[in-house]
Order: sequence, then structure tokens, then C-alpha cells
Amino acid sequence: GDVEKKPAQEAIQWIDQELYSKPVPPLRFLIASSGGDIDTGTNLYMYLKALPIDVETIGFGVVDAAATLVFLGGRKRIIVDGCRFFLHEGRYTFEQATAPLHSHEETMSVFRRNLHEMIYVLARETGNDTEVVANMLRRSKIMLTAEAKEFGLCHEVIEKLPLQQQELGFSFREPR
Repeated sequence: GDVEKKPAQEAIQWIDQELYSKPVPPLRFLIASSGGDIDTGTNLYMYLKALPIDVETIGFGVVDAAATLVFLGGRKRIIVDGCRFFLHEGRYTFEQATAPLHSHEETMSVFRRNLHEMIYVLARETGNDTEVVANMLRRSKIMLTAEAKEFGLCHEVIEKLPLQQQELGFSFREPR
């Protein structure tokens, strides 16, 4: 689904319950999303990075904009062959078109902060220069599997999701 506040809070609550109720092996966080709220994507990124366990993110389908930030929260980042990333500057709507100028300036400063955070995270996690990332976001960029790996978004490409059926449902296995 989309990267929005309520589902992100629910994911964090579930992970916290798992962490504090039993020993937890490395966390595998699967993500496919057409994007969403940049603040929420940044918050989930920071949460995954701050967890006291190894986090592996697995991208499949489309991983766009805010979802890319979440994906970058993994210490190990894997994509399923055919995964597509769409990277672009945030798109915003002013809720009060007739607000006083200072309100618009404050809103613009929040938009700029979001953009700078996105540039910083993408540059740091992929090893690319901030200017390269900023220019890419400004132009908007679709990256398919090979280009995403070359750019540094992922560490590994797999053919299938690492799921195996068991008697009582599904579990995760090591990707090949």
C-alpha cells in the first residue's frame, strides 16, 4: 500500500510487539508501494535504521518515492528481478490557497526540508554525490533492476520472493 501515517504506525507497533515478546531473528521487511508521504517514509527509514537487530528490506513490483526511503532502511537491501523504482521530488498540494504569505513560506520550508532529507538519505545510502541525487530527483527517474543495483539502491537481485510454504502457512527462507 501507500506509505501513509496510519499503516506505518501499525507496522511499527507490530514490529515492537515482536521485538519485546520473543527473540527475533533478523527482520525481513517486504515493500512494494507507489509512494506516499515523504515524512512517513523518512520516519520509517529512521526507525528501521535504529532497530537493535539486522533489518533486510526486500523490494518487489514498484517501489516509488517515499517507499524508496523505507526500502533504504535495510542494512541488506534486496530486490526481486523486475522491480522498478520511481524517484522524484515530492509533489505537494497547498490546502489553503488563500492563506497569508507567511503560511505559504512556512509550508515551503517544510517541503524544502523533506526534499533535503530525501537527497541526504539517497546519497548516503547509495554512495552517490548529493548533487547527482538532487539533479536526478529534479528530472524524475525511473530505474529498473540493473540500473537500481548499479546506482546502489540494492545490494542483491533475486528471482523470487524468499517465501516457502509450510504446514501452517508461510515462512521466510534465505534468498538465493
